[in-house]
Amino acid sequence: MSASALRYMRPLVRAASLIAPRTTGWLAFRLFCTPPRPAKRNGNGRMGEQALPARLRQASPRAIPFPCGSVQAYIFEPEEQASIRTVLLVHGWTGDAASMAGFVEPLLAEGNRVVAFDLPGHGASTGRELNLPLGVASLAAVSRVFGPFHAIVTHSFGGAIALAALAGSVRGQPVVSADRLVLIAAPSSITWITRQFGHALGLGQRGQAALERRIHVVAGNPVAAFEGPLQLKAIRLPTLVIHDRQDRELGFQHAQALAEAGSFVRLEATEGLGHRRILQARPVAERVARFVVGEG
Repeated sequence: MSASALRYMRPLVRAASLIAPRTTGWLAFRLFCTPPRPAKRNGNGRMGEQALPARLRQASPRAIPFPCGSVQAYIFEPEEQASIRTVLLVHGWTGDAASMAGFVEPLLAEGNRVVAFDLPGHGASTGRELNLPLGVASLAAVSRVFGPFHAIVTHSFGGAIALAALAGSVRGQPVVSADRLVLIAAPSSITWITRQFGHALGLGQRGQAALERRIHVVAGNPVAAFEGPLQLKAIRLPTLVIHDRQDRELGFQHAQALAEAGSFVRLEATEGLGHRRILQARPVAERVARFVVGEG
């Protein structure tokens, strides 16, 4: 949504928050969970062969059903098949499996099987919405097929989804298993994201409270249960946090907060890569591969 559109909407949203906070919170939740829909996706979430990024054409595609539809997975097999460890790649908001493809080659070179998938409402997966429960349900479905994972490598909102899946923070969903975790440009606080969204939209206090109640109902837990440091302390996995100091979407303070969860978290900063170009940086991909195999 453009800044000019938001400027005109804020007074209306604020008034609606006072008059009908429950309805306003429900509508805000729907908007909060709806990513922009790229033109290349059709109504079923499928892509034509020509639209499939070249970096995914070398993978074996597989549709994985989950209770709300299906997600598209891409499997990359190493040349040596002995003692295969599986690494899962989880993209962020408005991303897709192709956006994580820069990690595939270094991970394959270390003998790992790599599985990337499109989250609901993204890429070639079905649906129009994505939220934490949907993301966790889809990750759990992928885990049932390919897990347990040696490592999960995530970007942005994918990190919040992986943390919730590993910590069992969404009620009714199985706990996902992994030995190592990588959080790249990840948020430390879903509460912060929710309130930043509410502020941008113009939600008043009552509307914001209604939005957070709706999240509680859908996820089975209050927003506070999804705080990154809290979940990291619960799972205590060896974790690598990589974040750029010039990230304008999620400031470096998010990485610092995650790193404070404990000595099992290693924080490494980059310079000048921002929130998305960090995924294309070869040194970052190589560092992730070294961490996955246990080097630091």
